[in-house]
Amino acid sequence: MMITYGSTVIIVILLVFFYKIKNNRAYQLLKQFPSYPLYRLVGSAHILQCWKDGLLVTLEKLLSPHDRLLFWLGPMPILILKKYDDIMTVLNQNHDRYTLNLLEEWIGVGILNAKYEEWKKSRKMLSPAFNSEMLTKYADVFHRQASILVDELKIPAERGEIVDVWDYVMNTNLNTVLANTLGVSIQKTGTKNAKTYCDAIHKAFENLTTRVISPWLHPHFIFTVYLKLTGKMNTVKILNDLPSEAIEKKFNSLRNTSTTRESSYDEDVCSASIVDLLIEKSARETSFTKTRIRDEALQIIVTGSETTALNVCFTLLALAIHQDIQQKVYEEIMQVMPQNNTLATDDCINGLKYLEQCVKETSRIYSQSVMVVRRTHKDCILKDNKIIPKNTFIIAAIHLAHFDPRLYENPSIWDPEHFSDEAIALRPKGSELIFGYGSRICIGAKYSIISSKMQLAHILRNYHISTNIKEITKENLNADLCLRSKIGFPIKFTSR
Repeated sequence: MMITYGSTVIIVILLVFFYKIKNNRAYQLLKQFPSYPLYRLVGSAHILQCWKDGLLVTLEKLLSPHDRLLFWLGPMPILILKKYDDIMTVLNQNHDRYTLNLLEEWIGVGILNAKYEEWKKSRKMLSPAFNSEMLTKYADVFHRQASILVDELKIPAERGEIVDVWDYVMNTNLNTVLANTLGVSIQKTGTKNAKTYCDAIHKAFENLTTRVISPWLHPHFIFTVYLKLTGKMNTVKILNDLPSEAIEKKFNSLRNTSTTRESSYDEDVCSASIVDLLIEKSARETSFTKTRIRDEALQIIVTGSETTALNVCFTLLALAIHQDIQQKVYEEIMQVMPQNNTLATDDCINGLKYLEQCVKETSRIYSQSVMVVRRTHKDCILKDNKIIPKNTFIIAAIHLAHFDPRLYENPSIWDPEHFSDEAIALRPKGSELIFGYGSRICIGAKYSIISSKMQLAHILRNYHISTNIKEITKENLNADLCLRSKIGFPIKFTSR
């Protein structure tokens, strides 16, 4: 036993030694950056103990005295960046999102996490689904679902009670994204109810974060066993079954020549969904199998519903706190929104400029993406000529970059004027990282903004909102891969 143990230690030491010799140039270049305290063999692995405090708190603790910080997991270097110009440089020069294959069990391989060459195929296939023509078609669904949300809020409004608006808004966004992505309504699927699927999405985010910060769960086999032992494999099944069943029905419908699009039309959904477009295009792109189409759809559903719902909820809470800004938004809505209570026209949507400033400011200060991970595929030269060597893992702390005083006056204060035309003109082009940067900027950015504006406009036209929360402090926030509220979103609705 002692011989075996001693041999293992020697092998590990030799592997680390030869790794360092092989990557000596990289090690020399990395000496340019401040480093977290190191221990022999394990490097800075003890840093993982900090992650129990949550991503947000940990990133702030690590980077409070630094703009760049290097730490080591054994011989593997990881560089954290929080300066917007460093992040822009890295995202612009390195196109592969590096996920350590941690996402595949949950949401497959698609536009969110595919390697660059496969991502280009995803982008080509999905781009028509997010052009102006399709966004106009989605607007009918946005309006319909927002109107349903307004009706659902009548009960708490009549009771005069404060409610956590999260479930209402998340259900609305799930129904919206399902209608536009799959062409289905959650009530007409085999899923028990919308809440079941919403809960599965939330659990997926939690478990993804757990895996990211737990290296022992990185190996596929160990993580699969973990999922089975903890009963979390059922969450994966719930997430995958819904799009799989919808896509299978669409393929069967195409085979059945007696079934036409008109005969299966559902007024609650988009007449031409994203999956319809992918199926049509898959005839020319053979790599887009049913599984690939499902994965693309699932990634849009999971990320689109959760992040947009968080943006709407944080915006509502901010507007409930800032009554003066809420009044200004309401006055704009009443000028733009027709008396028949519809917003399903481009003129109305584009006319809500101040509301859009509120939506973007929420995305800045309550980030939908706390961080982005890359791995440099070549030497990356920063603006001060320091070099990040090839094969270095990068954590871009997007959330912290949004508080750069060089970009935003009083950056810790929620203020829609940060996104006025005048303020935007003073910032370097591309420095707004709310939807990422570079070639892999979020394809659904405009979709998310329009969807958020539609929901908020319908709510604020019909209700005055207030809250018992005086301000949203850092202590009120937590993060997995998204920023969340520990105190929920307590809102009181009063009919106008």
